[in-house]
Amino acid sequence: MGNLLIQRYLWLINLMHNSLDQGLTLKAINAAWERSSLYKDCGECELSRRTFINHCNAIDTIWGIKIECTAAGANSRYKIKIGNETDLEQNTKWLLNSIATEELIAQSKDISDKIILEKSNTDFKYLNTITTALRNNSILHIDYHSFHIGSEKQTGLLVEPLCLKMFKHRWYMLCKRCSDKAYRIYALDRIHKCALTSEYFVYPENFSPKKFFDSYYGISTDGYGEECRVVLKAYKELPKYFKSQPIHHTQDILKETPEYTIFEYQMIPTFDFVQEIFLHAEQLEVLEPTYLRQLVKEKSDRLASLYR
Repeated sequence: MGNLLIQRYLWLINLMHNSLDQGLTLKAINAAWERSSLYKDCGECELSRRTFINHCNAIDTIWGIKIECTAAGANSRYKIKIGNETDLEQNTKWLLNSIATEELIAQSKDISDKIILEKSNTDFKYLNTITTALRNNSILHIDYHSFHIGSEKQTGLLVEPLCLKMFKHRWYMLCKRCSDKAYRIYALDRIHKCALTSEYFVYPENFSPKKFFDSYYGISTDGYGEECRVVLKAYKELPKYFKSQPIHHTQDILKETPEYTIFEYQMIPTFDFVQEIFLHAEQLEVLEPTYLRQLVKEKSDRLASLYR
């Protein structure tokens, strides 16, 4: 599929997303199209009704975003259809925001040297295969080699994919292993082979990927304990960062002073969460639970010993 065509899809999604309330007529869409930088690149051709419908069908097929006609007739209006389920709405908003960013970058070629993006080393070559499997409930055949020291390469794994999740610029796949139905999380940059099989599975009824990860921070589900009340004391400018972008959806403020702010969470402390604590070094202190405070202390002592 041509890059220009993909850019047209992204442009159209972004335009429709910015007109969610009332929608747009095809005339208004073409007026916006003529003002876009893509218009000249595409030979200054307007979007005919047939081309527009074809674009809508392609967008639905590729991203699962439906653009529907809300008022038929000479002045038909079109808008993005947002589902009623909360999870679907949140996922769609995330996708639309991501697409809007991609579309903005695509339209900013003239100032590309002034936009610096963070490099991601994630391997995307299996994303299309996995999303196809997610859409069709297809069983996947994968070979996997963890980064853990001493781990051996696993070959011929059959898995039932449940969702994809990105964390710190890496893609991960949550799935069920066919052999024992155990939940497993595989990083895509550690997958050495991934192929669709001709076998299908029944997606677990009432399973919600969002709810599965609700009690965790990040991608790790190997907790240091049960779900509990976690209290952190943040110093200096760190509270402002936490307030502008909470590190967990249960974040609440217990106390706020000019010197520090105390945050409360309800979660399962995991490896990823402890790593996040160390990321902020002397600006973040664990107050509760006691075992987590002790764990951080022990790790801090081992860290300090490296610099003695």
